[in-house]
Amino acid sequence: MKTKLFGLALLAMVTLFGCKEAAQEESEVHMEEAEGPDYADFDRKVAVVAAFYEAHSNEDLAALTEMLSDTMQWSPPAYNGNEMLGKEDLLGALKAYHDGFEDIKYTSGIVDGDDMINGYWSGSVFPETDAVNIADVIRVYGTWHATYTETGNEIGLKFYSLVGVNEDGKIISASDYFDAGGLMAQATATE
Repeated sequence: MKTKLFGLALLAMVTLFGCKEAAQEESEVHMEEAEGPDYADFDRKVAVVAAFYEAHSNEDLAALTEMLSDTMQWSPPAYNGNEMLGKEDLLGALKAYHDGFEDIKYTSGIVDGDDMINGYWSGSVFPETDAVNIADVIRVYGTWHATYTETGNEIGLKFYSLVGVNEDGKIISASDYFDAGGLMAQATATE
């Protein structure tokens, strides 16, 4: 009988402490969920990306070089077997644009009928298993315009990129998406 009472008391204590521990863990989860997004971090990273595109529009290769981490990874818009390239590869591509185009201009935003809506996004609530409320990668939407130097043709190009920015304000990754073939078709078109 004493053994049964001892076992029952032990079971009650385990249940009591187990429920207390589960309630404490649940409380910690709700506290983490209650923490809101870090809008200041998002704004800081967006400012870095916007400054980068402004430097590209100004054909300022020195400023572009300074804004990139030495170890940055770049995925170009043209398919290359998903091979990540580095800082020098991106700078080479940017220099080629500077040499081949004039009046380079970037307009941030998503075309929505007659309106433009915000061109910088981050975080996600879907899918639930991967939901985040931190600005780990900035999603960039916009349009590039320029004049192809050789023909004088004006081009317009929808643009999307995923950009990572580190705590030092350097771009550490970029994965660019645009129609590179369409760009050259516009540039070399003969009416």
